[in-house]
Amino acid sequence: MKHSNKRVPATSSMRNKTYLSQFTETCSYETLFLHYRGTVLPNVLVPVTLFSAYSMWYVIFAGNGLAPILSSSLIPILTMVIAGMIGLRTNTSYDRFWEGRKLWGGLVGNIRNATRLLWFTVTKNDDEVIGEEHDPENEEVKQAIRLFIAFAVAVKHRLRDEHGVGFLDLRDLIPYVYRKFEEKHELALEKEVLQHSSSSEAVISENVISEKKPILNRKISGILREHSDIHNLPVDITHMLYNYISMFRKQGRLDLSTFNTIISLVHSMTEILTGFERILSTPIPLAYSIHLKQMIILYCMALPPQLYENLGWYTVPITAIATFTFFGVDAIGTEIENPFGFDINDLPIDDYCSNLRKEIEGLFEERPLDPVQWNKKTE
Repeated sequence: MKHSNKRVPATSSMRNKTYLSQFTETCSYETLFLHYRGTVLPNVLVPVTLFSAYSMWYVIFAGNGLAPILSSSLIPILTMVIAGMIGLRTNTSYDRFWEGRKLWGGLVGNIRNATRLLWFTVTKNDDEVIGEEHDPENEEVKQAIRLFIAFAVAVKHRLRDEHGVGFLDLRDLIPYVYRKFEEKHELALEKEVLQHSSSSEAVISENVISEKKPILNRKISGILREHSDIHNLPVDITHMLYNYISMFRKQGRLDLSTFNTIISLVHSMTEILTGFERILSTPIPLAYSIHLKQMIILYCMALPPQLYENLGWYTVPITAIATFTFFGVDAIGTEIENPFGFDINDLPIDDYCSNLRKEIEGLFEERPLDPVQWNKKTE
């Protein structure tokens, strides 16, 4: 029996089954009640509990005539004001999240283009074997390409306020001499902090020393952070890249047009780094965040006096739902305004870096990339 290769159009029953499965997944017990990973439920659990208890207390006292009852005409006005401010807060946070994603996409695109140009256009001398694994000049090209990967990894660590060159995903991408210089410099800074922090009281007992360790760690971390701000590792990597590319140009292994193209890509990478730093160093104004949270608290406190007359005991769940909604949206805005961290809702920049490294280092594998060989039949 022959099988047809034609695609079978989706029937209405198949579409209905797809819609049904989507509805089942959306309204499943796990999604509605157990799917807490990645949600802001832990952040809003305390406010929901407190305002639910407050609304229950109010209903009990209002039922005995011991609490004032307000007109419900204030609810639409307050709701519009709160909704407008929360909408602005969420949109501002998501703009930062989306801008971070666009910048990272632009960085990956520049690195892909630059590494392709380097790998396929840097010429080799006639007396060299192109496929030789340990060719020194071929290793120079590989090191230059690894520096592009190092730039992305270094940007990731800088955005997470992680300083130094000793990270496992970074140290083998940095040239050995530069890495050793930075490690010696950081070690010298740590020794300097320890020497200035030592005193006769610090060596009296092990307990005193253990108490001073957190303070010393903070001092060391602060000095390393200052050193990192002065010696911006991603910027240093762009300097190394420029030196490599200039060396290839002086050796005659890179033509002028390709040299200018790669240099422009490196310049674009520097601008993208500046964009990342702009997002990181420009938080949403503190006064705006505090005022929004104060308005949400006042709104939730004003709900029971306005709802009790018409809803009675239903005031309690309605207040809980309103508290969950407004505090939840505000917590989401707070979580995504810095999209470079380790939370589940942040950008997966670890995956971006690891996938980029696998993709680019795949260039070093022996593959039939010569067009002359593509039409030859091999056994």
